[in-house]
Amino acid sequence: MLLSNLGTFQRLYDQEKIRQSYVPDFSESDDAEDMIVLTEAVEEQQIRAEQNEHSVEEYPDNENPPNLIWRPSEEKDGLIYSSFAPFQSLYRSAKGGFIESAISQRLIDNSDCWVTSWENDTTIPLSDEEGWIYADLFDGKNIDSFGAITKNSRYRRRRLLRKRKIGPDAASWYHEMLDCSSLLMQQSGSSCNGCEQAAIQSLEKQLQNETSRQSEYQKFLLSISESEQGSLERESISALEEEEKELEEEVKELESKCHGLMQRREEVWSTGKKFEELIHGTFREGAFLQHILSLIRDERQSVGVFSVHTSDMLRRLQRYDVCNDVFHIWHDGVLGTINGLRLGRLPSKSVEWVEINAALGHSVLLLAIIAERATIEFTRNKLIPRGSFSRVVNMYGKEYCLYSDGGMFRRRGFNQALILFLECVDDACQRAMREEPALRFPYKMSRGKIGDLPISLGNDEQWSKALKYMLTHLKWLLAWVAKQYP
Repeated sequence: MLLSNLGTFQRLYDQEKIRQSYVPDFSESDDAEDMIVLTEAVEEQQIRAEQNEHSVEEYPDNENPPNLIWRPSEEKDGLIYSSFAPFQSLYRSAKGGFIESAISQRLIDNSDCWVTSWENDTTIPLSDEEGWIYADLFDGKNIDSFGAITKNSRYRRRRLLRKRKIGPDAASWYHEMLDCSSLLMQQSGSSCNGCEQAAIQSLEKQLQNETSRQSEYQKFLLSISESEQGSLERESISALEEEEKELEEEVKELESKCHGLMQRREEVWSTGKKFEELIHGTFREGAFLQHILSLIRDERQSVGVFSVHTSDMLRRLQRYDVCNDVFHIWHDGVLGTINGLRLGRLPSKSVEWVEINAALGHSVLLLAIIAERATIEFTRNKLIPRGSFSRVVNMYGKEYCLYSDGGMFRRRGFNQALILFLECVDDACQRAMREEPALRFPYKMSRGKIGDLPISLGNDEQWSKALKYMLTHLKWLLAWVAKQYP
């Protein structure tokens, strides 16, 4: 029955698809599933104030009834195009009936399949903004005669549209065919004459084809003997059983392969997840290390700047010698000075012996510091720095005072102390010239003389020059110690 209805639907579609002019536009739809447009033509009577009777318009057989039309959409190149289904509904009922008499109750109750609500069809020619067209009677009217009709006409008509989905699977279309078939078999109104004739001719043709096919089958069966038929059946059954076993084995093999592939897929997914976590952890550690590296670079730059500064300070400090500040040797005319204390006397410049003794004490202290820094051991003498009361000890252990008050009784010991002190200066100069051969002191020292001038107290002018020469040698020794023993 269902197959015959399908054939009927196909033939009716070929004969009557030109009769329907309204095709919904799905070109802007994003839904790739099949769409259905349900079009209900509703005729509403407008009751005049002076009339109390109600009349229902009857449609002739030659007029296209405004029935329900299924029009699915199809997808092509990513766009939705509207087209006719391979079947079309017949004229189901007279106008004025309820929608439940034309649409299956299953479709009405299933709210999930509806896309839109009922909407007015305003695309009908000469319809107003609500989709109504007006006429005194719709019998024999054509589309050109609607222009002069006013809203005071006796009848008005409009169509309501609603869209719903049909799933792309075969089951959805099967249920749709069942609904259409049941509606076709239960229709209460009569179809047009052309439709009935076409349906009858199609059924007769199909019956003739089935009859001829049945006669051919009977002839073939008669030509085959019972034994041959039995052997053929047994052979076919055994072949089918063998084929079934092979297929079962193949199915088992495929199932085992599928199971193995599923396990492999799970392993790959788990490995990929672990790898992704490892990548994220690596990126986090890399970002942290990059931050640490930037901090280290900043600190390294700071350390570099500080290192340059400290190196410069070190070089400056290395060139700086404390003794140069503590023992400042200079001159005041002919007289030599150490720390501002004049060493020597002139007839024109009388210097107190207290100042001279203090200057000699600074000189003894300077030579003692030079000897200590350079580890110089004097050959015969020993210095005892005691400020203004310094002494010099000879090789026999006898002490000589390196200070005087200008009296005649202590002049001899004072001169001997000056000679011993000059010998100590000579020993230090000899040590410096041995370590640095290019070094040459400006004045020669020998036997209590320096620059051929005696160091002993006598002539004030000669004695002052000799003391000045001795201070010059002490200044040279100070520079040598600062260079060689920083």
